Amino acid sequence: MSRRHHRKQRFKLHSLYVWHRYMGLSAALVALLVAVTGVLLNHTEDFDFDSRHVQSNWVLDWYGIEPPADLLSFPLADRHVTLMGEHLYLNRKEIDGEYRDLIGAVYLNELFVVAVSDSILLLTPRGEIVEHLRDEDGVPAGIRRIGIDRQGRLVTQGSLDYYQADDNFIGWQHWNPDRGSAQWAQPSPLDPRLKLSLQQHFRGEVLPVERVILDLHSGRFFGKAGPWIFDIAALLL
Repeated sequence: MSRRHHRKQRFKLHSLYVWHRYMGLSAALVALLVAVTGVLLNHTEDFDFDSRHVQSNWVLDWYGIEPPADLLSFPLADRHVTLMGEHLYLNRKEIDGEYRDLIGAVYLNELFVVAVSDSILLLTPRGEIVEHLRDEDGVPAGIRRIGIDRQGRLVTQGSLDYYQADDNFIGWQHWNPDRGSAQWAQPSPLDPRLKLSLQQHFRGEVLPVERVILDLHSGRFFGKAGPWIFDIAALLL
């Protein structure tokens, strides 16, 4: 009886030792991850983690980040201006700033005239902003569409009336659509290759590296159970 009792005791001690070893190793791995990510977070500004974005497809898929399927785009000569989310693109070049709505776009006086919300962008063919015209610059409120009239001037349909701009886009006057027709900007579908390229670019501009490091540090990267796993690891330590 004493030998059997001694063997059972040794087996229990051995089992406890094995469990202790594996729990300790598991907790140590979590502690190592917390330590490494903590060091990285202390140097966020040094490594630009707050401005750099994740490009890895599997990480983006893990976060469920998908680009918009339907893109609003207007043709401009041999190019397209496209709104995706709050990002505006001239072909593959992203225009500086954030924009909520894309009303229309026309090519006029060697400039791309793009109506966004209640303002108008004047762009070079390279996508550089020449001027951003707003309400205080005389831009009509509530722009619904833009076009070019027979005189080769910019015309807009506002919430209350039609307006015509002068050659310098500074002065605006009422325009009677009954006295002359206009060629209004019309959206058109994108080339599939350009659309895919923009969607991939959009995905790579959504998730900051800092966000992923923070989620790894807190355990949220691993889902709802992640923080609980990290709490258990802390208790085991």
